[in-house]
Amino acid sequence: MTSVCVEAWAHGDGWLSADTQEWINDRGEFADDLTDDLREWMDANGHDQPHDDVIVAWITDRTGEPPVGLHGDGELWHHNLVNFSDHLIDDLGFVVLSAPELGDLAIIVSDHLGLYVAPTVYRSTVDALEDWADYSNATGECVNGHRWFTYDTVHLHAWDGSDLTRYRVPDLVRVPFDDRDRAYVSCPACGKALRFTCPS
Repeated sequence: MTSVCVEAWAHGDGWLSADTQEWINDRGEFADDLTDDLREWMDANGHDQPHDDVIVAWITDRTGEPPVGLHGDGELWHHNLVNFSDHLIDDLGFVVLSAPELGDLAIIVSDHLGLYVAPTVYRSTVDALEDWADYSNATGECVNGHRWFTYDTVHLHAWDGSDLTRYRVPDLVRVPFDDRDRAYVSCPACGKALRFTCPS
């Protein structure tokens, strides 16, 4: 589980956030051998940026077959979170794929500024590749046992459906004594602080 923190400016003004690298590490294991091989292959073949077609060509060259997508067919699965709102992790670009002999992989291709970077390869460690799309879900619980969830980091829903009201996360943000490091989201049921995690 990736821990989720509250970033805030003041009461009623904030959002949920998770450390991007922690989120990645919860889903994949850094593959230094494949990272080195991909970077060296790109240099040897004159590729400056890890576009989707470059990654496909690298895997095809190494395995003799093109990679497949999420459900075992189709193209690789590309996520581009740059300029995309309402997610827990920092703006990031990555592809998820399955390759013969290499298994299920996630390859980080751009950073939080949306710029292409030297690619980093991770071997997927989650049961389902769909977990790599889970960058907006979080669950929260207060000390009184009230549980809430969000699918978009903006709205809270009661875990058990006992409260059908949809609450806005920013409206529930509290910043005690104007100390932003102590910011929290207050439980709609009792006002206590909610502790959030992101599933992995």
